[in-house]
Amino acid sequence: NFTSCKPDDTTEDEPVEEPAKKLVKFARNGNETIFNYDEQGHLIEYSVVMGVLTTYTFVWGENTIDITLDLAGVYQEKCTLKLENGLASEIIEAPLTLTSSFKYNSSNRLIECEDWLGPRSFEWNDDKLMAIHDGFTSSSGIKTYTYNNNTTKGYNPLIPLQVLPTELLYMAHPELAGLVSQKLIDIEDSYDILNNGEECTYSYKYEYEFDEDGYINKIIVRNNEEDSEYIVGEYTFVWE
Repeated sequence: NFTSCKPDDTTEDEPVEEPAKKLVKFARNGNETIFNYDEQGHLIEYSVVMGVLTTYTFVWGENTIDITLDLAGVYQEKCTLKLENGLASEIIEAPLTLTSSFKYNSSNRLIECEDWLGPRSFEWNDDKLMAIHDGFTSSSGIKTYTYNNNTTKGYNPLIPLQVLPTELLYMAHPELAGLVSQKLIDIEDSYDILNNGEECTYSYKYEYEFDEDGYINKIIVRNNEEDSEYIVGEYTFVWE
């Protein structure tokens, strides 16, 4: 009698999942940032212009990331980001520009943080960021979002950029702060802010373009004001 062998788990007709691509270039309103990674896929360096050329370098340990900020080669600041269960927990001797505290919910989504701009809190519905609450000294406000049913490959890089705008480490590695989301912001979000006793409402629309593999390669943000629209932000992304 013939006994068949155990069937193989895959067939030639089944698609092979391609490795996830890394974000290697980011431009905001024409200002370009290049991300460099090591062989393990860890971000090791990027440079931005913030008045002067600022270069960030990262040295990855088992539960730490040593960060060096180099300002035009004439001044350096060093700090250490501690990780707990793969998430950012605190920064030791954090410079003013970096977030120093992090708090997460049971789903490992960032719900509170604080930096030189003050405290902020975040509301989530599964992997959808629903609202950001700002707690500045002179004003407080809430930015709310709506979504459609469309998704992107990898993740939506706009989410970490809006949550932690001064730290592009989390744009390259959103999993470090629980910010991975493939959901796309729909039509518009609104930002109600109370400033010196006056309430103002800002409304924004988002337009997305994608590369051939389904990753976001362009986002245009338009402001709606008194039935007129104008572009307030244009972002481009390159993935490899």
